[in-house]
Amino acid sequence: MNNIVTRPQKKILILGAGELGMAMLNGFIHQRATHMEAQLTVLLRPVSIAGTLSPDQQSRLQWLADNNVAVLSADFNAQSDRELAALFAPFDAIINCSGFVGGAGTQRKITQAVLLAGVKRYFPWQFGVDYDRIGKGSGQPVWDEQLAVREQLRAQHHTEWVIVSTGMFTSFLFEPLFGVVDIPGKRVVALGEADYALTLTTPADIGMLTAALFFHQPEIKNEVVYVAGDTLSWRELAAVLTRHYRATFTLEVADVASLREAVRSAPDDVSAAYRLAFARPDGVAWDKAASWNARHGIAVTDVADWLHEKK
Repeated sequence: MNNIVTRPQKKILILGAGELGMAMLNGFIHQRATHMEAQLTVLLRPVSIAGTLSPDQQSRLQWLADNNVAVLSADFNAQSDRELAALFAPFDAIINCSGFVGGAGTQRKITQAVLLAGVKRYFPWQFGVDYDRIGKGSGQPVWDEQLAVREQLRAQHHTEWVIVSTGMFTSFLFEPLFGVVDIPGKRVVALGEADYALTLTTPADIGMLTAALFFHQPEIKNEVVYVAGDTLSWRELAAVLTRHYRATFTLEVADVASLREAVRSAPDDVSAAYRLAFARPDGVAWDKAASWNARHGIAVTDVADWLHEKK
């Protein structure tokens, strides 16, 4: 970590206003109360700001205006890296919350545009697992692309970067399509082994913590920072659910061989591929006590808190 206090980046662009993008905007708006020099802009797809808008889209645009967030439009699929670079060039810092919706290669294109634009500071879309530890060949092409993005960033020295490793979004763990937590059936399916663990963080906490990291002094640069809302094993998850619902949750183990066979028999099943990817003893979990938020005494939402809030 660099010990030099640096000048603030005034013009901040956030890419995307989905679940994480909106949480990120909330985090930066909160920080702006004490960093009044910050000027926030959000990049939306053209369809999100033109033509016939849904009530939710209209409400979002009004919320952005009410919170003094400017709006920029771009299409990551249709525009080249040089065209995107021209849009990015006026900004001091970019926070990428665009996700994987743009398809294969989109994150490498966005990163190349950031570098071509000479942006001073970049937080890439890396809000997930420890891609360095997992390495290539995980079976998840998007994870391999995340490693390629890290290679792009580490191969240059002009744009400073910060990677925020968050683990899985807490809500995703409970998605019925993911197929590991069955609330009505009072059942948890452990991926790999019962004592394999997961790190989980809510989007709201990711936005709050990323904004805090952004403004932290001395400035954080060219680092992978680990945050955690919770880290627990599948066995511990079943116990948390049992306490919360006051009913026993059974624990079943899907071993790696069975998970691999499920992927082989249904190669287009995205959920099956994710279940296999998370069935590992390393790279998808880290000690919460050693996380950046724990070391700085920042309160976050663990799984028990999340369940209580969702009641």
